[in-house]
Amino acid sequence: MEPETRERAYYGYQEAIVSIVVNLVLSILKFAVGIHINSIAVITDGVHSFSDIVTSVVVLLGFRSAQKPPDKEHPFGHGRFEEIISLIIAVFLIMVAVEFSITSVQRLYHPEVVKGNIFFFLLLICTIFVKEGLARYSFHLSHKIDSDALRADAWHHRSDALSSALVAFGILAARYGIYYVDSLAGIGVSVLIMYVGYSIATGSVSSLLGEAPTEEFVQKVERLARQKGVTNVSDIYVHDYGTKKVISLNVKVEPMGVEEAHAVADSIEERIAEELGSSAVVHIDGVTVDDSVKKEISRIVEEHEEVISCHAIDIGEKIGLHILVDKTMSLEKAHELAHHLGDDISLKFKKEAIIHVEPCIEQCEECSQECEKRVADQ
Repeated sequence: MEPETRERAYYGYQEAIVSIVVNLVLSILKFAVGIHINSIAVITDGVHSFSDIVTSVVVLLGFRSAQKPPDKEHPFGHGRFEEIISLIIAVFLIMVAVEFSITSVQRLYHPEVVKGNIFFFLLLICTIFVKEGLARYSFHLSHKIDSDALRADAWHHRSDALSSALVAFGILAARYGIYYVDSLAGIGVSVLIMYVGYSIATGSVSSLLGEAPTEEFVQKVERLARQKGVTNVSDIYVHDYGTKKVISLNVKVEPMGVEEAHAVADSIEERIAEELGSSAVVHIDGVTVDDSVKKEISRIVEEHEEVISCHAIDIGEKIGLHILVDKTMSLEKAHELAHHLGDDISLKFKKEAIIHVEPCIEQCEECSQECEKRVADQ
């Protein structure tokens, strides 16, 4: 298992276990209080806290599944299981909210006496601080490993804290004989839970469908791809598999050889892996050399009368070309010609020029007409 996967699993287990213990205590407390004072809102709030236990168990099982290594059917791992966890949590929240909104509406039309009590009011206020503290703890861990599952669980905790605030207000109102506030508080809590569930569900579905990366992330990729020889970076695509991101991008480079371009791609992929912990596939697009450059090189070559013709002009960090000379030319003179021609080209284009000298042979298809013309001129 990769270190990053182990770290995610560690924080996921940590958040789930702490949440289960805290919510077990809170749900028992709220059930007892709700039954004692006959408050549908407090009982609903107790179920909300108990639902946090269920979602935390789902988080625990989800992180266990997400850390499985890649296999034949899932070559990029099982990291997206976290998004499935978030979706399950969202559906569960919405189901609970619908059920208790119905109960609260029924209680609104058929009100029952709720025993308002300052002690129970203060007790619920204490649970609000506990749940908000748990929410902040979960948010902290979710930011550490960038986990939507932990973020969803954190919002679940915060919604419980907010719902407890509404319930506490209902208890306080019941002390003064305003019993319908308890039903309104129950409806308010249900609506809040529905909203949180809907928000989590839409976020999870969006991630599973493959949402676009943030502008900030794209800029990081582009910055890492910018290096010597790169003239443009485009078509950046990010495929997020939860615990692993796969990035593809197109990079346009200055004129260079295949080996050099391959080295640029390798360098960019290594930088992205090191800085972002992501796999990258870099597609190299070469810059088409302006024909005028090749024509200028040919013009310089033509100034040397000993050269019959030139071909295979390659322009990169260096300029390479092949020239044909008379087959009777001495080796010493051929080297001297290549040296002078190379100097002329280097002076013009500020690049090293490598000249390959080839003797002209009979029946050369490439430049036979040029040879015939040269013989006729002589």
